[in-house]
Amino acid sequence: MAKKRILVAVLLVLFAGCAGRKEMAVIKIPRQLSLDTGTVQRIHLRRSADISRPMPLLSVTAVGDLMMSSWIINVVRQEGVDYPFDSTRVLLQSSDFAIANLEAPLSDSGEQFEGKKFTFKVPPEFAAGIKKAGIDVLNLANNHILDFGSEGLRNTISTLDSMKIYHIGAGANRDSACVPTIVDYFGIRIAFLGFSMTFPKEFWASDTSCGTCYPYEKKFRRLVRQCEQDADLTIVSFHWGAEKRTTPKEYQIYYAHKAIDLGADLVLGHHPHVLQGLELYKNRLIAYSLGNYVFASYSEDARDSIVLQTMITPNGLLSARARPISVYNADVNFQPHLLYGADRNAVLQRLNELSFDLNNGRNILNGEGFIWPNRLIRHEEQHAEVAGKK
Repeated sequence: MAKKRILVAVLLVLFAGCAGRKEMAVIKIPRQLSLDTGTVQRIHLRRSADISRPMPLLSVTAVGDLMMSSWIINVVRQEGVDYPFDSTRVLLQSSDFAIANLEAPLSDSGEQFEGKKFTFKVPPEFAAGIKKAGIDVLNLANNHILDFGSEGLRNTISTLDSMKIYHIGAGANRDSACVPTIVDYFGIRIAFLGFSMTFPKEFWASDTSCGTCYPYEKKFRRLVRQCEQDADLTIVSFHWGAEKRTTPKEYQIYYAHKAIDLGADLVLGHHPHVLQGLELYKNRLIAYSLGNYVFASYSEDARDSIVLQTMITPNGLLSARARPISVYNADVNFQPHLLYGADRNAVLQRLNELSFDLNNGRNILNGEGFIWPNRLIRHEEQHAEVAGKK
């Protein structure tokens, strides 16, 4: 019955694009490491051997870079912390989980990192808007989370913990930065991992310094394999690639494929601030770059993006939908808006073009932005059958 309720809810989200605010179950999560301690708290779960247990089914909505500093601060203080999310919150709230990349520390203090062109910090009270918007998990593994040093990171973690927003990818040392967050959601165990592959290297955590989790090969393999054993579903978030680049670099493809080979069920990317292609690999979805979401920039290069809605199972992607949004702040004033008509179609067409070569020369999105893996497989089988008869 619980599975049917989740399935119905997800289908309503994907087809209608709206639903009521989600009600969260009691969630069990490993205690996050304090920056004042030096030990890691882990949990140990075992995969259920009960074959009568329904297959886990989860709806996950993902957006890209979230940075509420700079020009946006005065707008939010005037309009309120809910304002940036008012046009898209229904998409976030109607999924089981929503995840974003927090591109700046939530802090009023800290020592500014020297030598960077851009450094940001966000008033901690803005976290209330993030929480109310329906964002459940924030990736902290990126090239701005240490803009205001260990104090900025400490304040960020403290703020998120107080708001009961889960976070991944940064901590007091390498072990704590890389520890997965594992959530028990109505009996479904979901593991979240966050990695940063962006500079400066000084932001990468070490054995003795705080920072972000860099996916050193041996540790990366161990972490993803352990999550695959401990959880029903594993979601991996990467901060990677080059800014304004619309195609993934070779290392992005390598790590995305390797994550899935090791057991990941969904791979999410961010950092370029623009869209990169979507790939279906072993029936799992990879979003190489989700572009910007709420982001304090007037860049002419980052005018549109997507909200990615997915429905995943341990057997792979059941369905997904890309919902084009405008993030061009000269028009939307730091409140992303859904696109419709010709504007929406143009984004979907470009996304299909960006995804074409990643999917062996096939379009994986239909005209409404849906991805139906099983239909694609059946179509390929029928095509191969017809070709074989010729």
